Amino acid sequence: MIFIKLFFFVFILSINSQIYECDFDYGQICLLGLQSASYILLNETSEQPRQPASDVTAIETSNDMGECYFPFQLNSFEMFFCEKSDPNLPSTCPTLNGTGPRINCSEGEYGYELFEMGEIGYRSYKVDLTSQLSSGQHCIRFYYYLSDQYSNGTIQVIIQDTILNQNQTILIAYLRLQNRWHEIRENFYLDNPNPTIYFLFQREYSSDFLPYYMAVDDITIIDLECDPIPTTTIITTTQTLISTTTATTTRIISTISSSTQSSQSTFISTSTNPMRTSSTTINQGTTSIEIISSTSTYSTTNYPQSSTISTSTQQGSSSIKSKLNKLFFLI
Repeated sequence: MIFIKLFFFVFILSINSQIYECDFDYGQICLLGLQSASYILLNETSEQPRQPASDVTAIETSNDMGECYFPFQLNSFEMFFCEKSDPNLPSTCPTLNGTGPRINCSEGEYGYELFEMGEIGYRSYKVDLTSQLSSGQHCIRFYYYLSDQYSNGTIQVIIQDTILNQNQTILIAYLRLQNRWHEIRENFYLDNPNPTIYFLFQREYSSDFLPYYMAVDDITIIDLECDPIPTTTIITTTQTLISTTTATTTRIISTISSSTQSSQSTFISTSTNPMRTSSTTINQGTTSIEIISSTSTYSTTNYPQSSTISTSTQQGSSSIKSKLNKLFFLI
């Protein structure tokens, strides 16, 4: 019973703490005057988009089959949005993995600002607050998108204290890690209630003359401190396989009897290994021949990623048959 009461208390607290929420869906006007879009069409020849191909509502789609899996490979780039190729059909995303079964995405909208080729400057839009903000601690969170990281684009959130007539920049979104939506959260404190909040989209000088998009979605304001943004740590490991082949040394000993030789001679041949020699000794009467043949030892290392492997082998030993012929000739 205590657990149930605690659950409802936390649930009611979470509802009461959420002061403002707007996601541009179904015609919602979050920032006065800012244009909105839902998706862009892509096909098998499309290059990487420079504006969001779908909104945040779409990429958070899930059902009994699973949730959207990102990124997946599309043409020559990694895709972090739902894919739509026909305006009359819903956008889709894979589940489980990049080539898994597809589900239909729940399409919504997002707000965006466009700077044409070479255009710089800034534009600000007022948040259409549907409820009043009291003084004290607050948290603002939203998703943002930037076309690239070369155009010095930023999205700033500015709080205007209407009583003191002062402006305070509480947040600047500028970091772009990949071509996707990025979430950002920031705490701020209000000395006085009912401020005016602006989103300022700014593009400074850039050598990039392509059209530049900045977009926002899912704006939320609560009267509590922000929770940390969940992070995912991916640990990758590599495995090195080493295979070694070792050849053995063969010693061949043979005995030759002879009654006609009365002299002793010595024949020395050089082995293939420069540090070792093999010898043949002929004695009167009974002759012992010891032939040592050496072979090479080498190791091969296989790496999971592409590597350059150099393999060196030692020179092989001389022909045993040739040495025996010379030996018999001496006998």
